[in-house]
Amino acid sequence: MKIQFINPPFLGRFSRAQRSPGVIKSGTMYYPYWLAFAAAVAEKQGHNINLVDCPASGRTESDLIDDIFQFSPDLIVMESVTSSWQSDIALSEVIKRQFPNIKICLVGTHVTAMWKETLESQPAVDFVAIGEYDYTISELADCLQYSRPSFEKVAGLAYKSHRQIRRNNDRPLIQDMDDLPWISPIYKKFLNPTDYYFNLSYHPMVMLIGGRGCTAMCFYCVYPQVMHGHRYRHRSPENIIREILWIQQNMPEIKEITFEDDNFAADRKFAREFARLAKENSIKLPFFANLRTTVDFETLKSLREAGLRNTAVGFESGDNRILKNMRKGQDTVRQIEFVENAHKLGLLVHGCFMVGFPGETRETMRKTLDLAFKVKPDSAQFYPVMPYPGTGAYSYYSKQGYMATGNFRDWLTVEGGHRCVLNLPGLTAENIEKFCEKAFRAFHFRPRYLLYKLLQAIKNPREGWRSLNAGLKYLFYLFTNRRKKQQPFAVQAPPMCDEWLGHIPVPMGRMEKRQKAKGDHNSG
Repeated sequence: MKIQFINPPFLGRFSRAQRSPGVIKSGTMYYPYWLAFAAAVAEKQGHNINLVDCPASGRTESDLIDDIFQFSPDLIVMESVTSSWQSDIALSEVIKRQFPNIKICLVGTHVTAMWKETLESQPAVDFVAIGEYDYTISELADCLQYSRPSFEKVAGLAYKSHRQIRRNNDRPLIQDMDDLPWISPIYKKFLNPTDYYFNLSYHPMVMLIGGRGCTAMCFYCVYPQVMHGHRYRHRSPENIIREILWIQQNMPEIKEITFEDDNFAADRKFAREFARLAKENSIKLPFFANLRTTVDFETLKSLREAGLRNTAVGFESGDNRILKNMRKGQDTVRQIEFVENAHKLGLLVHGCFMVGFPGETRETMRKTLDLAFKVKPDSAQFYPVMPYPGTGAYSYYSKQGYMATGNFRDWLTVEGGHRCVLNLPGLTAENIEKFCEKAFRAFHFRPRYLLYKLLQAIKNPREGWRSLNAGLKYLFYLFTNRRKKQQPFAVQAPPMCDEWLGHIPVPMGRMEKRQKAKGDHNSG
């Protein structure tokens, strides 16, 4: 069967695969790695595949229709996220109108959480693949090849049958991650690496996934909460090393490997073995990985010696009460200790800071900025909490009446930048947005920071060029964005109450609920 995997067009360079999709200030554009995994599985199963990434390649809706006409697929698999959902289902209607015999399946975090609403709102959507869809798509394609297809046995599938919406049993999470084919050959076959950009890595880079799931219980993090659960299921270090060696041999233009696991060192034994094999096999490419501040010094040291150059770390807040409310599983003492260890090893740290958590006040936001000044990461980002459907955050803010809008398109600005959708006691969405913008400028445009970057560029011109490129992209955003022309939400901040200043219990996300309901340790 011919299957076309599509990252659909939306707002130009819309980076859909990241945890908070949007048109990013730094120009970041993620690879469509989840689509690539499903495409690789389908190809391995004997299906004829095609992968089209419209945001990265600059394809418009008209271009995409031409691509569909040329490939003539039997099944279209299209990724959808919260802020693009309305556009994605509208595009499904356009495709179905021109190609009525093509079946359309939507995949991704948003439709996983809102599968029923998706099928009810758009007749053109035939299927929704819920959760990890790598094997769901291939099994669906197998069924469609029969004259009278029967979809009941395809785990993880929701669909329409006899004017009714049906949902099959959940698909068990993949346990042997080495069963998944490599995605780098898919990249090489269908994508252009120069179309993708990550300001924390050398360009061009390749994004890989070493494992899925995260042992942390942060109530807002979309992939563990909605798709992959709270246990780290990783590929074998040998499997990953072989893929990197393949990249070095077959994609010589690549300058760095970017691991997009939620926490690459969640399993210390795995991380250290990967580091040992990387050195043993003389891996030449440096690599980036997301880490938590809970990683121990020896594991961090082994990764650094193996080629870890830069890491993104979720500090989130500088207030311990807020960290407890969000279930971060760390405190400010541990955060400071982690950065001290990283600096001893010469490891660059990108600090991720967020505001808008349960119990947030102007004072706790100031503590967050103070923490950024204190730990001195190489770079930093400041974002509002984005409570995506399926997470405990979405359940909490919706139930408490703290959502500033019910329109998912309003989660982005006109040009695609992130927009706060929370209206908290004492803090409106506009208050939170303004803090994020001011904090970003206060951190990066300090004379001390600019001097640090200048000295870094003199000592290491390659790092200097990377930072300069990211800075120029931000300045372009600063002078061209239309945020000031966009009207703020017409809501007033709820009154402050004593409960807001204490410990606030938060609900579970989709995968936690699934694990608790089924007693299935493999689901989370």
